[in-house]
Amino acid sequence: MTPNITASTMGHLLSRRGAIAAICAAPALATRAFAETRWPRQPVKIIVGLPAGGGTDLLARGLAPHLAAAFGQPFIVENLTGAGGNVAAAAVAHAGDGHTLGIVQGGPTTTAKVLNPMISYDPQRDFKAVSLLTRVPFVLTVNPGSLPAAGFAAWLDHVRAQPGKLNYASVGPGTVTHLAMEELKARLGIDLVHVPYRGFPPATLDLVAGRVQAMFNVPSTALEFIADGRLAALAQTGAARLASLPAIPTLAEAGIRDASFFGWAGMVAPAEFPDDTAMRLSEVMREALRADPAARGGLDRAGNEMLGTPPAELAALQVSEAARWSTVIARLGLTIQP
Repeated sequence: MTPNITASTMGHLLSRRGAIAAICAAPALATRAFAETRWPRQPVKIIVGLPAGGGTDLLARGLAPHLAAAFGQPFIVENLTGAGGNVAAAAVAHAGDGHTLGIVQGGPTTTAKVLNPMISYDPQRDFKAVSLLTRVPFVLTVNPGSLPAAGFAAWLDHVRAQPGKLNYASVGPGTVTHLAMEELKARLGIDLVHVPYRGFPPATLDLVAGRVQAMFNVPSTALEFIADGRLAALAQTGAARLASLPAIPTLAEAGIRDASFFGWAGMVAPAEFPDDTAMRLSEVMREALRADPAARGGLDRAGNEMLGTPPAELAALQVSEAARWSTVIARLGLTIQP
């Protein structure tokens, strides 16, 4: 005898059968989805906005083998200089391949659009923070050849006696090496002409040669020249003296209050980059910086703090740096023409 199955009963059975089929298929679907979204699926590019041979470049190249070992694909460093790091930052922001990262410093991911509204990306919207890698104070370095006497006060007198006749170098418009010197000029009433470069090494070589007379430098580039007397260090920008330059006072000790600032390097990705992958990248880099001297590129010996923070710490720093330096930009009326 054939059972009497109503349309309602048939619908219920079909619904149950579909649910069971979906449950059985779920592991296979999850496995396929994982395989399709597993990162990286191709070599990964790390764009550095400063020239080869500088501290940020050495850091990127030191970390690349650790990232390659952890993720199973090559990590290739590409130097893309120009516009104070904005060219490199734009390349990262607009990368659509899902396999482009950047190691940046300051301005390109904080104040770039405040200085130049015409840039092609938005620092606040177009990046995913990955990790704050290093932090270090700057050193105010000068060419000692024309100084009548040593020390910060003597340098100020020397500059004030020649308004508009001396130059200072930066590593690009809108970078902290530019903004901090402009703020110092305003606070101290001195007049120096800005000469931008595409990185610390070329700027430092011109400083040694006397083509420019001063700059906020990074210890990793300046120390050898300070040691042999080709450069003079006048002050450092940290809250305390560097162990590598124990005789050089801080700006606060030189009489300039509330002027402490740092250089930093952080890894960013395009805004749509997955959060879990950013976290995994930060974990690999933190372990590498702690465990392998080669990953640090020698920067620790020059006074850099080696960090490798979770993404949230870099994101918070970018917010605070944007607020601080945007205030300086507005107060001084600074702009950069496209």
